[in-house]
This record gives sequence, structure tokens and C-alpha cells, in this order.
Amino acid sequence: MEFSSFTMFVREEVEKRTGDCYKVRLDDVRKNNGVVLKGLTVTQDDSNISPTIYLNSYYEEYIRGRATLINVVNDVIDTYHRNKVNQSVDMRYFLNYESVKRRIIYKLVNTEKNRELLEDVPHIEFLDLSIIFQCLVTQEEFGRASILIHNVHLKLWDVSVEALYQSAKENTQQLQEYEIKGMTEVLHEIMSSAEALENSAREDCTSDFSSSVPMYVLSNKSRVEGAACMLYPNLIRDFAEAIQSSFYIIPSSIHELLLLPTKHLEESQEIKNMIREINDTQVHAEEILSYSLYLYDKEEQRIVKI
Repeated sequence: MEFSSFTMFVREEVEKRTGDCYKVRLDDVRKNNGVVLKGLTVTQDDSNISPTIYLNSYYEEYIRGRATLINVVNDVIDTYHRNKVNQSVDMRYFLNYESVKRRIIYKLVNTEKNRELLEDVPHIEFLDLSIIFQCLVTQEEFGRASILIHNVHLKLWDVSVEALYQSAKENTQQLQEYEIKGMTEVLHEIMSSAEALENSAREDCTSDFSSSVPMYVLSNKSRVEGAACMLYPNLIRDFAEAIQSSFYIIPSSIHELLLLPTKHLEESQEIKNMIREINDTQVHAEEILSYSLYLYDKEEQRIVKI
């Protein structure tokens, strides 16, 4: 079955199962790096907000024989019910900048891979990346729902990109608190969540890693779009002081960064090769941040691309 037929089948089956009080639709959703995914939304008559369920990964499971069509439909419906919001959101507040400015945060995207998007959104270039902005929608009630800020919003609010940045600079580090962990600690968390992993294998893996070069993982506590933490005022400087070293910043994905003290490793080309291999084989296309390697120079107190 071709992808278009697959998505139509899923939509029709979900529509049959949910009933007349629901609207089920398919949309092409442009994600980071120009990636377009097929999104399915299920909306109740009395609600104007709904999670988007992307069908591309379901299709991959289906064509590989790992899931039947019924499995897919059941999982899509289950995912909707687990994430649905049983109320509407009054969006009138979004018309006034004073109402939204405390919810404005920023994130980082790759400039070259997002040229088309950047034509339509306010942004500030940073090395080979761009800072773009979004508005969080009542995090406590809806999880991490957000609205991307477009140029038309700036015209509506009559504010500058610089004013937007100043709001986001203050808000992001408060609403998306950073977290730095040693790689060994992160590895332990991953291992402990893998139920099928034998204890002996877990111990071997973590002991091997703990004896290697010290490496740290930087993200926010939700681990969503945490690469923006490299922009937090004073964070990078204070980390360099704490480890008494300049350090490489490895763009693991849009969600997290790896920090590697330069006093332990000077071979930057080897790291660049690693970044390319990981991006090409381990990271989803829409989650790639950059193929570049960055360095925080402790003496000059600035981040450079090398």
C-alpha cells in the first residue's frame, strides 16, 4: 500500500471509530530543516486544540511488517485519547503583546536547512544557526504546546525582533531550566529504562564509558529543543570556570548538546567526523541541528565555529 492510501485509510478508520462529534483531518506539516510530515488531528466539536499525530513512522512500521493496519489505527486512537485536551483555548490573548511577552521563548535551528522558513519568521543569526521564537501555551495544562512566531505577528504587535529577543532571553531560561549531566549519569538513566538489558551488560557498558574522556550533556529539563541552552546568559561561561577549561560544543541534535573539555582532547577533525556520522545515521532529519563543531574559548569568553 502506498503512503497516500495508507494515510487515507487511517483517517477514515479513525473517523469511523470516533463518531460524528469529532473532525478528523490530514495535513502536511512543515517541520524543522524543511522536513514535511503527514499529520493527523482529531478535534472535538467543543475544542479548538488537538495533538497532531504524525503518520510517517507508523507507515515505516507497517511496510516493515512490524504493525498491521488495525494495530496502527488502534495506536493512533490511543495516542489521541492520552493527549487530548477536553476544553478550548481562548486565543484572544494572542492579539496583545503585553499578554504574551512573558511566554515568548527561543530555540535554535540550522540556518541553511531552514531558508524557506526564515523568510517568514523573525530570527537572529548566530554562527551557522538562527534563533527563532515561539509562544508557550499554558504549559501546566497542555504540556509543551507552542505557537511559532511569524513576521505577521510582529506587525500585529508592533514590536521589533530585538524586543522579541530580549523577552525570550529572560523567559527561556526561566521556563525551560537547563540541566547539565555527566555522560555516565545519562547512560545509567538510559540503561535503567531498557527493561530487556541484562545487568551485566549494563555494568560493562557504563564502566567502559566512565573510563573514557569526560563528557557532559546539556539540555533543558524537558529535553525538548534543549540546544537553545547554549544561548543562556552566563551558563556557558560559568561551566568553563567550573571545569577550568575551554570546551567543544557538539550539536547532538536540536534537543541537546555534548560538552567536551579541550584539555582532554585536541583532535577537532575526529569530532567533526563523529558529528557527521551521527547525524547521517542516528538522528532524524528534522532533529539535526548542525554538522559544525563549536568551541567555547574560556579566555575570550565566546563561542566560535571551528
